[in-house]
Amino acid sequence: MNMNRRMFFKSMGAATVAAAPISSALANVVSPKKWDQTCEVLVIGAGAAGLFAAVSAKESGAKSVVLLEKAASPFLNSTSLSAGSVNATGTKAQFAAGVEDRGNAAEFAKEVEKTGKGLADPQLVKIFAENSAMALDWLTDHGVVFTPQPNSAFRLKRMHGCDKHTGAQYVDVLFQNAKKIGVDIKLNTKVVELITNTEANEVLGVKAESKGKPLYVRATKGVVIATGGFCGDVNMIDKFILDFRGALTFASANSEGQGLKMAEKIGAASTHMNFAAVYGYGVPMSKDKNNRKGWIFRGHVMNLYGSITLNKAGKRFINDDQNSTKVAQFLASRHERTVYQLATEAQLSDFMKNDPIQVIGWDRTKFNQEKEEGGHFINKVNSLEECASEMGGSFDALKNTIDAYNRSVASGNDGEFGRKFMKGQFLSGPFYLFKCTPVVGITIGGLKVNRQMQVLNEYGEPISKLFAAGEVVGGLHGTSYIGGCSLAGALALGRMVGEQLAKS
Repeated sequence: MNMNRRMFFKSMGAATVAAAPISSALANVVSPKKWDQTCEVLVIGAGAAGLFAAVSAKESGAKSVVLLEKAASPFLNSTSLSAGSVNATGTKAQFAAGVEDRGNAAEFAKEVEKTGKGLADPQLVKIFAENSAMALDWLTDHGVVFTPQPNSAFRLKRMHGCDKHTGAQYVDVLFQNAKKIGVDIKLNTKVVELITNTEANEVLGVKAESKGKPLYVRATKGVVIATGGFCGDVNMIDKFILDFRGALTFASANSEGQGLKMAEKIGAASTHMNFAAVYGYGVPMSKDKNNRKGWIFRGHVMNLYGSITLNKAGKRFINDDQNSTKVAQFLASRHERTVYQLATEAQLSDFMKNDPIQVIGWDRTKFNQEKEEGGHFINKVNSLEECASEMGGSFDALKNTIDAYNRSVASGNDGEFGRKFMKGQFLSGPFYLFKCTPVVGITIGGLKVNRQMQVLNEYGEPISKLFAAGEVVGGLHGTSYIGGCSLAGALALGRMVGEQLAKS
């Protein structure tokens, strides 16, 4: 049964109510005697969601928009670290490329929900799908060149790559536009607390720190939390993402869960906290086991050109067309942390020819060096015997796997796993063996919101004038994640909430 705050308090004794965690948290938040600044819309965080919320609010008529960012630059976040892939339906870029995808938002939403095993918030997925094209089309109109690309999760080419192959391109375009239209951007300004009117369950503004001094900013229309996820903090990974305790992380060090913690302090609810976008094909940045930073190898994309995925026993264990997060989940279910990919020279060449990024965070020169010299995660082997030796497994097991797979390629039917992207047999070397391990990249869990992106409290009620967008929001992806949906969700829902607040 749903119970709101008033019903809850009425049903409990006074002593019990006084001890409730949410009550004590709210009581500790003190309003300032004087506000240093007042604006209509206040945004916390200058990533994709925050910048788009600020720009959209200003373009939609908000008279004053303030954007607070704790870092010295808007480029020190997970958006800028990403490869820039974004998913959408019905975009101008698709139409220009001959992909007719208008009017298919419902289908796109179902594809997203399917990957999340039906546990995503359907209303959140619906508004993301419906707003996805508007966000990408705005970027197209401001100079970003998108190329529709295939993704096994979608019937049509709904993944979009950008011409500079990095999410930093979106940050640059939005940041420059924000300055141009008069958004008041304050860098090196860390928000430390949300200030509330406890009687009205309403957020009034924030307390921040700038140049060692407190800064109190009030927002008359609303505050938007767009502070990103928490996967930059390995302690939070180990606390919440239990299947991947000790795993590597690719997230920005600034993704420390700050907005989540501030909102929970005033009674906000969270959801899907035990899920994250964990990529099966991760690469350690260092041989030091205490250094948990990692890169993401786009092995799931390489598989589109025919490479295969193997466990340490030299056996196929999953449909190779599956995305990288499903590979990680399967490894976790088997309590394994090592996965291999095997590619022929032709398959690797096709991958490099058709895709500009192999390892997110590396340029082509560095990847070529690793390809030729090895030593980090790629081994060039001349035979299956040498391959089995490098894997530390049985040659007979590996040979049986490869023989069976070669027969599947010849027949055009993968009877074992139903793979579709079969291109090339493994007949003679040289081969390339890639050794990978799961790496946590993106938070899936976060603040619980309604379809207006209002943050909800633990009783399912909206906290007045508090909104959220981007990775800090939970529920969009369900249990799993399609590459490109997190960044696209940040752009689409950030744009939407900014427009909505300006017109409220």
